[in-house]
Amino acid sequence: MSALNKFYDELGWAKSRELYEKYNTLFSIYSISKVGTRSKQIGGTVPEGIAKDFVREFLPAKFRIKSGLIFDEKTTELSPQIDAIIYEGVPLLDYTDVAIVEKENVKGIFEVKSWVAENDIFGQKTKRGRDPKTGLFEQYAKLKPFLPPKSPHTLFVFSLSSASPTKIVINRLKQISDMYAIIGRGVPRSERAALQEDTIYNLDNSVSKLIEWLRNLK
Repeated sequence: MSALNKFYDELGWAKSRELYEKYNTLFSIYSISKVGTRSKQIGGTVPEGIAKDFVREFLPAKFRIKSGLIFDEKTTELSPQIDAIIYEGVPLLDYTDVAIVEKENVKGIFEVKSWVAENDIFGQKTKRGRDPKTGLFEQYAKLKPFLPPKSPHTLFVFSLSSASPTKIVINRLKQISDMYAIIGRGVPRSERAALQEDTIYNLDNSVSKLIEWLRNLK
C-alpha cells in the first residue's frame, strides 16, 4: 500500500466517525424534544446538508453541488428530484439551494439516505422471495438514464442495517449504485465475535474511495 492510499484509508475512517457523530446529533435533539415535533422532511434535509458539506470539503473549486433536477435535451425529459448534483458550468435555473442542470454538465449525483435496511438493499419480500428490482434499485434505475457516461450515481448512507453477511451486502451495493459511501454499518450478530465491534465505519473503504474520486475530479 502506498503512503497516499494509506492516507486516504485513515482519512476515510476519521471522516466516517465525524459524519456519524453529526448524524447522531439529530437524534439527540429528537430525544429531548417534545412529542410530535419529529419531521420526515427535516429528517431528510439534515443528512443531505451534512453530506453536501462533506462533499464540498473535497470538491475542486470549478464544480458546484446542489439539490435539483437534470434536464435531458435529447429526450426533453426532467429527472426525478435528486438529493445532490455535482455539476460544472451555468445551470438552466439556479436558486439558493436548488438548480436545474443540463445532463451534459453533470459530473455525478448523490442519493442520500439516513438509514437503509434489508428491504431497501435486497428488495421487497414477495411470495416468491425478494424482488431485486424494488427498493433502492428502483430509484437507481430511474436516475441512471439522466447521467452522462462516467458520471456516477453515488449511494450515500449514514447507517446501514442488514443481517446478511458483509460480503453479500457489498456485492448488492455494487448492483444498486455506481459508487457508494457507507458511513456506518451495524455489524450482524454472526460477525460480531470475529470483529469484536458493533459498527463498521467506512465500509469497504467506500468513504476513502469517494474522497479520492472527488479530489481527482476533472
